[in-house]
Amino acid sequence: MVDLVKIRKKKAKEKEEAEARAQATAAETPAPPAPVETPRAEEKAPAPSAEALAPPSAAPVSEATPAQINKLDRFKQEAGKRRASQSIQQEQAAENLLELLTFVIAGEQYAVDIERIVEIVTPRPVTRIPNADSSVVGIISLRGTIVTLVDVRRKLRHPQAGEGTAETRIVVIDFRHEIVGFIVDRVLRVVKTAAASIEAHPVVHTTELDDSIRGVFRAGGALTILLDLDKLLDHNALAARTA
Repeated sequence: MVDLVKIRKKKAKEKEEAEARAQATAAETPAPPAPVETPRAEEKAPAPSAEALAPPSAAPVSEATPAQINKLDRFKQEAGKRRASQSIQQEQAAENLLELLTFVIAGEQYAVDIERIVEIVTPRPVTRIPNADSSVVGIISLRGTIVTLVDVRRKLRHPQAGEGTAETRIVVIDFRHEIVGFIVDRVLRVVKTAAASIEAHPVVHTTELDDSIRGVFRAGGALTILLDLDKLLDHNALAARTA
């Protein structure tokens, strides 16, 4: 707890000490020198000569040599080139930087490009579509817009999902001018990674070959699989969409 009384006493003491120091300094200041008497007219010094009144000649200004001028020009040109090169490198690095949404499905960590994502919503009632393709879970209404839910778990060879949890989300994306969604167990975060850091997906068995996987990279210390949405959500998923 702050003691205001002690603070006030401390400030008053500091003020008294400052005033005492100021008085001591004033006492030690020497007295001003006595005024000098002005000589009478008859005792005035003779007028200075014209040579004494002439202003001193200015020191000669050294001029830069041609070699120095050329060296300065070269330095300016090289500095400009370096700045331009650094700017180009920064722009290229920004263009090669991927911004990805990471999420979890069946214990595996995945990522997709956020440019395709429309929004992320909580689960809502799903309407089943008779005779729909096996890759379609059903449809939902999102503020009056029909969204087709695609079974991404099946495409990625994961078992059927059980009951949803408080962390279950629907990722809604723009797929070929259609609004499509897929269910994930948990959304993690948005990460940035260099395109050069994406490595080929390590395949142990031929059954693991999947053209919907662009590669893998490290995010938060975990191996993350980068998905290709265009191949993951093929046209068959939209064939049964109803108006």
